[in-house]
Amino acid sequence: MTPAAVTAAPAVAPQTVGGEFAALARVAGPLAAAYIAEMAISLTDTIIVGRLGSLELAAVGITANMFFSLLFVAMSVVSVVAVLAAEAHARNDSDGVAHAVRQGFWVSVALTLPGLLIGWYIAPILRALGQDAAILPFAQSYVRAVMWGFLPYLWFSVLRSLMTALGTTSSVFFITVSSILLNLGLNLVFVFGHLGLPAMGVAGAGWASTIVCWAMLLALAAEAALSRRLRGYRVFHRLATIDLRTVGRILRLGLPAGGMAAAESGFFTACALLMGVIGASALAANQIAIMFLSTMFMVPAAISHAASARVAFGMGLEDAKAARRAGFVAMGSAVAYMLFSATVVLAIPETIANLFLDPAMAGNAEVIALAVQLLFIAAIFQVADGLQIVATGALRGLQDTVIPLLIGLCGYWLAGLGTGAGLAFVLGWGAKGIWWGMALGLAVTATLLTLRFQNVSRRRVAAGP
Repeated sequence: MTPAAVTAAPAVAPQTVGGEFAALARVAGPLAAAYIAEMAISLTDTIIVGRLGSLELAAVGITANMFFSLLFVAMSVVSVVAVLAAEAHARNDSDGVAHAVRQGFWVSVALTLPGLLIGWYIAPILRALGQDAAILPFAQSYVRAVMWGFLPYLWFSVLRSLMTALGTTSSVFFITVSSILLNLGLNLVFVFGHLGLPAMGVAGAGWASTIVCWAMLLALAAEAALSRRLRGYRVFHRLATIDLRTVGRILRLGLPAGGMAAAESGFFTACALLMGVIGASALAANQIAIMFLSTMFMVPAAISHAASARVAFGMGLEDAKAARRAGFVAMGSAVAYMLFSATVVLAIPETIANLFLDPAMAGNAEVIALAVQLLFIAAIFQVADGLQIVATGALRGLQDTVIPLLIGLCGYWLAGLGTGAGLAFVLGWGAKGIWWGMALGLAVTATLLTLRFQNVSRRRVAAGP
């Protein structure tokens, strides 16, 4: 069987909105479920650590925000592998598909080194940023355990980009969902001490996540190497060969994409740091709201990843109309989902907050009450949050990554963080002021990115094949 015989995507792009939605759903559906499962793994860590106390929750919250922001940035760089592989797939170039994946592995190795360095010195970094000294020992214990999952998760992301480009993401779903139970079991054993092991506290949650990252990588690598539909690509053949030209292309497109991710995740991390300046209770409330919203956000994040591949597939076929259609279908799908998400948040905010902290435990009532207020604000900016990430993915499919970075810097940091800091500390709105700044920053960014995709895709259509 030749590699071309094992491809999963259609030979031509759908020519109707309904057809494109069906194609998007085939990729984004399992991918979204897998992303939610990944967040469930992180959610499990947070809920279990929250049972240790609000200080432990705050420590894991701020370090998870910082460390996983770094991981998110690195993942955004290697996500360009999906764009290159999808274009090659549209041309029936199976060697090009595999080559993009192999070089993505090497880019991942380079990106891991600064992540490990920052992770090792997380305590002095947090101290320099003015965080509460009481959380520093917990923060260091957690990050020095979880950071060893950085590289395997990046490699897993590269393989996931392969599956997305080929339109076959069901294995990603099954592997990730299976990892939830593994993570839960390891957390209970490591955090609280079972099966003859001592209680490790927050460090146990970090080691559990690291083991799960390696398990997910090995499972997806086995799928890529052994499955009938994928083994023909031989993605692990000649792994030692580094092609600087392809690596350069990944970095040329990926670094601005990573910069956009840094602008976004850094925006949320900066907001969390400002919460830490306000106090540990504000930081813990912020973590509750962010963790739940991040879980809901996994669906538009998956749609964004799928949109990159669908738009790139259209461009690979030299069908700019199909690429434009794919982008707008993806954005419309994200808006519809986030309207549903906002409704859920408005309906049960207290129930959501109580998932993370025991309301009967001393000192938790204040945190829960503030978390409910933040969730109300979050419900208002849900649609903008989903729209901006999908518009970013669609633009990435057009290989347009530099201007979106500039838009993100202006929207998140000038409009969002600047306004939030002013409301919180100048006008005295406190934690709520920071979150109203988030709302403005996301709305500005979403609007500008959508207009950018409309203009760029229209020019591509006018230019013709």
